[in-house]
Amino acid sequence: MTDSALLFVWAEVGPDASADEFNDWYDNEHGPLRLTVPGFKNAIRYKATDDKTPSWLALYDLDSPSVFTSEPYKGLAGKASDREKALVPRLAVLNRAVYQKISEQTKPGLPADALPTKYVFVVNNTVPPEVEDEYNRWYDEEHIPDVAKVPGWHRARRFKLVGQPAELTGKKDPSIKEEYNYLCLHYFDRDDYRTLPEFIASIQTPAMKKIGPSLTAINLRRFVIHKDIQKPE
Repeated sequence: MTDSALLFVWAEVGPDASADEFNDWYDNEHGPLRLTVPGFKNAIRYKATDDKTPSWLALYDLDSPSVFTSEPYKGLAGKASDREKALVPRLAVLNRAVYQKISEQTKPGLPADALPTKYVFVVNNTVPPEVEDEYNRWYDEEHIPDVAKVPGWHRARRFKLVGQPAELTGKKDPSIKEEYNYLCLHYFDRDDYRTLPEFIASIQTPAMKKIGPSLTAINLRRFVIHKDIQKPE
């Protein structure tokens, strides 16, 4: 486990707001304001390429999980605009969770400007305590090296949930399971990776078939980058 952390935010606009309204607020107000908080390193938003909901994802790299409980971050609530106060309750989903980084593997020789990639594959797992050690060894030592053979793969980052997720709209979306305690983000430069023989082989190994039934929940999602948000000047 490392000190680095991730703020992971699902979002779904729903019928009571428009996508244009939501994206203007997130891209130009909500996201940039968070980058003014010490410890926030970046903010990247993604749009789903599959047919599932939530349709939107935001990822914020943090220096540590403590950034999320810092006074500057908590002080953002008092800076919320009238637009934000009116919009958030109308959204169908705005669900945030904090994860602590476990490990990272990157394609050797990858140029610095190759990240972030255009596509990200999100894997949420619920792992019972009695299989965590075996699961972590398999994921880091076998599964990621297998996925790394897929053309277009650039990086994988693994995280473990810290605390409990929070739904900011006051609503409950059954597609978001609070018990997902592990997260892996696979970064690709192409969207057809899941159809390639190397990817199919990586999810059909004997170890995968052994570990898979012990996981009590699995969520697989595909996203394309929407905006790499910049810190306001």
